[in-house]
Amino acid sequence: MKKILTIIAVIAMASLSSFAQTEKGKWVFSGSSDLSFTTTTMTLEYDGEEMGDSDLSSFNLTPTIAYFVADDFALGLGMNVENSKQDDYTTNSLLVGPIARYYVGGSSSVKPYLQAAYFFGSQKEDDDVDEAKAKASSWEIGGGAAIFLNEFASLDMSLGYGNATLTSNDDDKFKVKVKGLAVNVGFSFYF
Repeated sequence: MKKILTIIAVIAMASLSSFAQTEKGKWVFSGSSDLSFTTTTMTLEYDGEEMGDSDLSSFNLTPTIAYFVADDFALGLGMNVENSKQDDYTTNSLLVGPIARYYVGGSSSVKPYLQAAYFFGSQKEDDDVDEAKAKASSWEIGGGAAIFLNEFASLDMSLGYGNATLTSNDDDKFKVKVKGLAVNVGFSFYF
């Protein structure tokens, strides 16, 4: 009888720990990519005549760290690092800012979530001759699911909408505005 009670207690403790990933007082470290590690070739053509081609490669990474201030609700700091190169033009950007993530119900192995973030920072473009710098800001909202691989790690998949504005350091009247959808895949680690 003692063995059966011991086995039940161990199973109960294991079950409780599988629900504890998003409880108050825990930390989560996440890293995702907008699936934008791409390499493409663009060919310019006018009236059927090729005028040249251009190669583009880019990579985006978004690490975050957050603290669960309440069960299923984490606040933290995120970073967005992006690098792209098109022929002789290189663009680098670095943005940081607050993030909030709320896990909505779910089971112990799959937890849907909603997330919002605001980033600010800078971007630099360089073509080996000239350099242009800009202030950058963006906001993102979205949702997804954390698929728990074990009690310490999850595979995160999400869909989000974002809006970014770049303002030239040389002329604050010149702005570039970008908006769109992004699919993110990444991992989170809970401790």
